[in-house]
Amino acid sequence: MKKQRIKGIVLVVVCFICVLCICSGFYRVQSKELSEIPDAVNSTRFNTKEHLIVVANQEEIADKKELAKQIIKMCRENSFQSIKFSYDMVCPTELQINVYKTENDFNDNKQFCEIAYLSDEENGEYDIIHNPEKFILYVDGEKVE
Repeated sequence: MKKQRIKGIVLVVVCFICVLCICSGFYRVQSKELSEIPDAVNSTRFNTKEHLIVVANQEEIADKKELAKQIIKMCRENSFQSIKFSYDMVCPTELQINVYKTENDFNDNKQFCEIAYLSDEENGEYDIIHNPEKFILYVDGEKVE
């Protein structure tokens, strides 16, 4: 009888410790601070057309257009943390960017917005580094002034 009671107490204590460990793991995942600095997580290039996937690292984004300008600036300055572009041989003449708020949104395929940075002329001679004045920024298909 006494052994059964001790086994029961040990079982309750072990279960309590397991629940505590699981809860602390969920808390750490939920409380992970976001850097609020956008980062490119994927890049593909077809000729001179660059397609990026960017995680904004922000739960709340007040202004899509300002975020788009920041991301384009980071592309031009090659300042993403995870990806560095090689602009030595060829610079992009077009950018297509899918933006996600957080890494969890990216994993769940919850896209926040689409950014396009396109030349205002169709000859393809201009690139985003040397001729930014020849490009127009679009967010979700809407021209940004």
